[in-house]
Amino acid sequence: MIYKIKAIILHTIKHTDSSLIVYAYTDKFGRQTYIINCSHSSKTRNRITLFQPLFLLDIEAYNKQTANIQRIKEHKLAEPLHTIPFDVKKASIAMFIAEILYKIIREEEPNEKMFDFIFNSILIFDKINTGAENFHLHFLANLSKYIGFYPNDIYDTNGFFDIKSGQITPVQPKHTLFFDAKNTQILQQLLKIQVSNINQIELNRTQRENFLNAMLDFYNYHFDKLSPINSLKVFTELFND
Repeated sequence: MIYKIKAIILHTIKHTDSSLIVYAYTDKFGRQTYIINCSHSSKTRNRITLFQPLFLLDIEAYNKQTANIQRIKEHKLAEPLHTIPFDVKKASIAMFIAEILYKIIREEEPNEKMFDFIFNSILIFDKINTGAENFHLHFLANLSKYIGFYPNDIYDTNGFFDIKSGQITPVQPKHTLFFDAKNTQILQQLLKIQVSNINQIELNRTQRENFLNAMLDFYNYHFDKLSPINSLKVFTELFND
């Protein structure tokens, strides 16, 4: 049967000279793997460029429960992205986020709330002009609401976020897997604020790097095989210029 599906592109690899393997997060079937044929015509080549990290597509695809790889019949943009593909720093953030999602999302089951969060976050990221350098931090912090590790007590003004327990504690944990006081404050800020207002959070480069490393420790603890993040080096170099 052919289904109409909304898809967020996570990763693509060349399969043969005339086909691509596409990994996507979909509204109806969770994470899916697709194959799409690509001829050498200019029209087809242009349409293949739509399979970039975090592009939002409407696709018509076969879905056979017994198949590991489904086949895309038709595809088009669900929502055009006006800045992400053309802004080098935004594109690097998109690659980073897509790689994180590619590594942590494994379920072939729909999760409407998480899909809507990711889909709408991408649209807002594409529109914002200021604060874009903090988007990935806000995204990783708030994604935790949908993957089962959402911190408690986010309205406490003081404390340390314990990665193991998922709690903000008034006393520094005895182990090493925790956010220091500054990173805990940043986490609380990011969890309280809407993504469209992230320009209100003022962080310098060092603070962003420290918080990102803390968030990656958090995700690495809860997900196997998250590291290494291949896009992280390019991403870090761009924001260090």
